[in-house]
Amino acid sequence: MAEITQFKAEDIMSERVPHTGPDNTVSDAIGLMRKHDLEEIPVVEDDEVVGIISDDTFIEKRHLPLSTKLKHVMSKPPQVKKDDSIIDVSEMLLSSGYRGVPVTSKSKTYTGFISRKNITKIVPSIDELKKTEVKDFMTPSPATLQEHESIGKAKATMKRYDIRVLPVVDKYGKVSGVIGIQDILEEVARPEEREERGDRAGEKGHPSQEIEVRSMMSEPVITTTPNSKIPDAAEKMNESDISTLAVTEDDDLKGVITQIDLVEMITSFREADQVYVQITGLEERTGLYDQMYDLIQNYLNKMNQVLKPLVLNVHVVSHQTEGEQSKYSIRLRLSTDYGMFYAKEFDWNIMSALDQALDSIKRRVFENKEKMLDQKKHPKYQEMLS
Repeated sequence: MAEITQFKAEDIMSERVPHTGPDNTVSDAIGLMRKHDLEEIPVVEDDEVVGIISDDTFIEKRHLPLSTKLKHVMSKPPQVKKDDSIIDVSEMLLSSGYRGVPVTSKSKTYTGFISRKNITKIVPSIDELKKTEVKDFMTPSPATLQEHESIGKAKATMKRYDIRVLPVVDKYGKVSGVIGIQDILEEVARPEEREERGDRAGEKGHPSQEIEVRSMMSEPVITTTPNSKIPDAAEKMNESDISTLAVTEDDDLKGVITQIDLVEMITSFREADQVYVQITGLEERTGLYDQMYDLIQNYLNKMNQVLKPLVLNVHVVSHQTEGEQSKYSIRLRLSTDYGMFYAKEFDWNIMSALDQALDSIKRRVFENKEKMLDQKKHPKYQEMLS
């Protein structure tokens, strides 16, 4: 076991994963990613990283001709150096949305690759996490699919909730499998040659969209329990080479815990006066982001009187439209030095929904103010922190 601050990128990174070049094609990249089971690959020229290609590129741009050169669709990857701390790397992965990125030297030479999987592998070795329980970082009441529902529904649900893996339940509501974006990428999301004008390959009418989830889900389901320790859950992910565990109790689904939850957990160890805030699911509307951040900061300042907010995840979902008006749901997950707090609210006005959700968490914080302060003074709590 070791302290979290001792881990650097070079300690946990993999060797250089297969890479491609800027003049190679979309077809070349897809073949390489499938052959080596990769979700991202670096684009390298003269041993220097010049870009990165993600499978999200092909999911979002299904109509790309397979002959398109990668230099026209690649993105610029975040800069990760060998001596960056695991906390900094986790924060970068969380903010960028990448599952993995290349590690470079000071001269930008490609030296290795670091991913959520690499971080998950060292979680069982981190001193500060040995007593942390799954229930403190899992996502409760996750979205699910039924066995008979279609791959099209699976893909739409993943996009709506900004997730890549969904539990599948049978007619009794029991977890019977899981399905991930990689399971359906071959059938639904692969780029296709451009069709006749007016055709929309991969859209609602495409035959592959109607395949039932049960025919492509992975089973049996690997599970953990709410009271299991985080290192044990990470070990299960490592042994089974999976990114998501279903959290069950008496065969009932209580939540899921994923590699990104572990990355978020490590990000919470960052030394900063400001809380790390991530907003997902919202289209680029700069003015609205500014309003949301101002409202969030106001509430966090109030809650800081009682506990220390660490990471706040805000996910926005647009549920339906009446004319040009959408009804929104806001899901909040606040990581603090006391534990996790969750809230979910609906409203036609997105700022009103956010205000209600933040107020819900604030009320619970202050309702338990004395209990929290007393617990923090308790010797067992101080021992846990030491």
